[in-house]
Amino acid sequence: DDPSQAEEESAGTDSKIVCTEMYRQTQLDDWAQAMKTWYIYQKKYLTPLHEIGYHSLFRPFVRGMKVNNTLTNIGAYFAKERTKHLRHILTKGKAKDSIVGNIFCKIIHPIVYLVGLAVHKK
Repeated sequence: DDPSQAEEESAGTDSKIVCTEMYRQTQLDDWAQAMKTWYIYQKKYLTPLHEIGYHSLFRPFVRGMKVNNTLTNIGAYFAKERTKHLRHILTKGKAKDSIVGNIFCKIIHPIVYLVGLAVHKK
């Protein structure tokens, strides 16, 4: 068994769980469109290590959303703002940017990369 293959399969399963639960909890109207935006951005600008780190960090947050409305509201807010920022980047500035989303991405993308690197090395 190839450990990296098992990790990829696990990450794929985790991504479905995290994304599905985020959708279920936040009930954002445009969640399908947001997911497309996130996917395109990820393929263009992020690495598999970012994805591994993202799921490692946000799986517990999403679990907390199941039992805490405040976490759900926070998750929904940052998901919306991040999506606005990613659309701004993908449209080369044609879509309106979100300052909150911009700052969030500048902070969270390096963090999830480092977490992904740490998890991957285990």
